[in-house]
Amino acid sequence: MTLLQSREPILSPRFAPDGKRIAYVSFEQKRPRIFMQNIDTGRREQITNFEGLNGAPAWSPDGNRLAFVLSKDGNPDIYVMNLGSRQITRVTNGPGINTEPFWGKDGSTIYFTSDRGGKPQIYKTSAGGGGAERVTFIGNYNANPKLSADEKTLVMIHRQEGFTNFKVAAQDLQRGSVKILTDSTLDESPTVAPNGTMVIYATRQQGRGVLMLVSINGRVRLPLPTAQGEVREPSWSPYLN
Repeated sequence: MTLLQSREPILSPRFAPDGKRIAYVSFEQKRPRIFMQNIDTGRREQITNFEGLNGAPAWSPDGNRLAFVLSKDGNPDIYVMNLGSRQITRVTNGPGINTEPFWGKDGSTIYFTSDRGGKPQIYKTSAGGGGAERVTFIGNYNANPKLSADEKTLVMIHRQEGFTNFKVAAQDLQRGSVKILTDSTLDESPTVAPNGTMVIYATRQQGRGVLMLVSINGRVRLPLPTAQGEVREPSWSPYLN
């Protein structure tokens, strides 16, 4: 099923918790804007059209708010929009780049990537704004945070000290230990299945973008068959149908 076709890039598709809507970034008019689209009817609505970066949409657990990244005020920062009132709240206001928001189940916590410490690491903060707490400390690069269903495990793109390859890794949030899940390289865009057992991610094989599955314990790895062309930025539906 094709939701949208464009000669310009379409990025960051994200299913709403109800499985009926999807948010994504489109460059149809040569600049990034965030859209929300009904999957059944195809009706879509423009959500943002600010100067600069408009990207990385992420639904709140109740589907009533959307977090995203804007650079309209300078550095890229995370904002939250109430979809009913369209009121926008600025969540981060720190140095450097703040991006890739991901909501905790409580709807009041947002995990995100920031290079405020010099290198990309994962932090968490209140969805209403305020101070941020650093979450990752192992490795010289940690980005694109996702949580397991029980919120005990943080899945991310990770680079070890002294290495150049980017891999999918899982951090035990209680113990702080990190486990490498993949044996591929240049991995990106991990997303955890609703049942919390599998992770789908994008990587490259034989010069083209493909999708892979890996269990959250790293024991099972499977390629996903795809048609010709490049495949990137997977997103799980809320339902495993």
